[in-house]
Amino acid sequence: MPEVYGLEPDEQSSGGWEISLESPELDHLQDKYSDIPHEQFNRIIISSVNILSRCPNPQAGSGRETGLVIGKIQSGKTLSFTSLIGLAASNGYGIIVVLAGTKKSLLDQTYERLRRDLGISDPQNISRIYIQKNPRANITEGVINALESGRCALFVVLKHTNHIDGVRQLIESLPRKATLIIDDEGDEASLNNYFRRGEQSATYRSIMELRNSVWTHAYLAYTATPQANLLLSAIDGLAPDFCELIEPGEGYCGGAEFFGHRIDSYIRAVNDVDEDAADDGSIPDSLKDALAIFFVGAVMRHTRSATQRHSMLIHLSVRTSSHSQTQESVSRLLRGWKDKLRLRQNDPGRVELMSLFRIAYDDLSTTVNNIEPWDTVRDRLYHELSSCEIHMVNSLPQGVQIAESSFQLENNIVIGGNILGRGLTIQELAVSYLARRARVSTNADTVEQRARWFGYKRNYLDLCRIFIPPRVRQDFEGLLVHEDDFWDSLRRNLNQGIPLNQWPRMLRLDTQLGINPTRSSVVRYRRFRPRGWEMQTTPISDQSIVEENKRKVDSFFHSHHGRAEAIGGTSHLFVRDCPTRDAIALIGEINTIGTDWDTAYIVEYLERLQFQENVLPHMDVVFMRKGTLRIRALEDNGKINELMQGRSSNYLGDRNIHDNKVQLQIHCIQCQTNGEDAIKTTALALYVPNQPQYNLSFIIRGEE
Repeated sequence: MPEVYGLEPDEQSSGGWEISLESPELDHLQDKYSDIPHEQFNRIIISSVNILSRCPNPQAGSGRETGLVIGKIQSGKTLSFTSLIGLAASNGYGIIVVLAGTKKSLLDQTYERLRRDLGISDPQNISRIYIQKNPRANITEGVINALESGRCALFVVLKHTNHIDGVRQLIESLPRKATLIIDDEGDEASLNNYFRRGEQSATYRSIMELRNSVWTHAYLAYTATPQANLLLSAIDGLAPDFCELIEPGEGYCGGAEFFGHRIDSYIRAVNDVDEDAADDGSIPDSLKDALAIFFVGAVMRHTRSATQRHSMLIHLSVRTSSHSQTQESVSRLLRGWKDKLRLRQNDPGRVELMSLFRIAYDDLSTTVNNIEPWDTVRDRLYHELSSCEIHMVNSLPQGVQIAESSFQLENNIVIGGNILGRGLTIQELAVSYLARRARVSTNADTVEQRARWFGYKRNYLDLCRIFIPPRVRQDFEGLLVHEDDFWDSLRRNLNQGIPLNQWPRMLRLDTQLGINPTRSSVVRYRRFRPRGWEMQTTPISDQSIVEENKRKVDSFFHSHHGRAEAIGGTSHLFVRDCPTRDAIALIGEINTIGTDWDTAYIVEYLERLQFQENVLPHMDVVFMRKGTLRIRALEDNGKINELMQGRSSNYLGDRNIHDNKVQLQIHCIQCQTNGEDAIKTTALALYVPNQPQYNLSFIIRGEE
């Protein structure tokens, strides 16, 4: 084990097989990223070991696992799977396939980065990894030679059915090897868009055929937006068996930084772009403001480090034709600004332009400490404008495919559309201008992926500004609650060691904002609103379980000193102000197998009310009629006919004894069919008042 990683032996593997850290690829990776703090790099390696340990042992001869690896936007997922590739190559995996997104720009970016970071492109190094991009069966001989010489074959593939089928056909012609499939942006395109029809979409089918062509393999979906993956039906071919979280490292700035309590420090409003207007390539005043902040910030950035890159993103339209118009308009504007800066100081045109730059300077002074004097900034503006290049990133012939590979000057402005919305990294991005939002509704995963300004920006956060319409700002503010709640629940489930298939898929999301969790074409989901009564309406058929439930309930009320209370002519056993944690424990102990009562979701909901929201420290628990049996009819559909006792002249009715407090009721029922006694059952009912503090706006997995 290389001493440089500083890992204890028990940190090398959390799974069922031993993983060696002897990997020249990891050594090269650490040298390449020597600026990453030692402890942070160790966490990356430990995480990769944990992931690999959940994959099949390549020496076992067979095995199949599906994993989900979740990181935050721009937080280092590529570095994670790069280190995983190095580990896998050193621990017996002979073939690694990276599905590198749906766009050639992302494919090229990933391919070049893997070549560089794993030392494959180093002319001084003979790499143990043989890499090919979009390979076909016609390179079989070269791959076989690489495998026979002890190398690992790494295939970087565009996520398109033709290319996936091509690499599958190649693998089928090779000697059988343990295979690792890494699906970058694994929530995009991979999932089955036709599941509602009972069919398979092309890319999904190709991925499944690729998986079925290899005996020993792991499929790992990497994503920052796993809403769709977690809401998949449990029987879906890509439903994950396990999950790993990649915690962001030191210096990461995400939603909490930009849209938390300091939101007004970084977010600026775009109010002068009509979302229904034609894409005419015009330059709105808000974009001029953004450009001015970009160039004033460039002066400050290059005062700190003369060779530092400084970048800006502009997304005005999804249409590629409009990108050309915007590029020309911005170029013309900047040429005009340079002309004005060459005029005499009191020229009206120059004075007006300097006023715009001064406003930008004053804006940045609200976040920049020890700001450079205005005179210094003013005198450097012409140089910064001259040291700027504009890049159009799209599929047009004149568009570039990878923005950062073409950065040669200090200042770079990137113009594009949806191609900038997922996966693509814009080097040293400081100013973002995003003027569009879906008109009616959009998806949480789509909105989050547009936040290309997230990332490791702590050392120049003071120069960052985000220009977005008020509706987009509102989206991100709402999603901040969603993201924080989501990550807290993921961490809690992992820390408690709960198997992934038992996790309640519960996403906090206010759909009134017009945001859905993900596209409905790949998963079913529904709103979970426990406002009023949630009831178990199907009985438990196993009578031994019913008796055991009754013993547990009796024990609970005995240990919590339940007190009988008469309400009208009916007496119930109450535990008033029971600690919520004790009520949760009771719900978890009562076996409701085979019924329509979903313990996992109820428990998760109550835990969040108690621990995260701190609004439910206590609740009432009631043993209805002190546990005596009440006869209810069993309908032909197997459901209990009206679990609750109704109102009478001397009784409020079971539904109305809650005093507007959260209340759990346990009923004992004797079911009858056609007047004949059938089975006994325990049944649960939960009341939650229709009050704002209890409405967490949850989305959960839909019915099968």
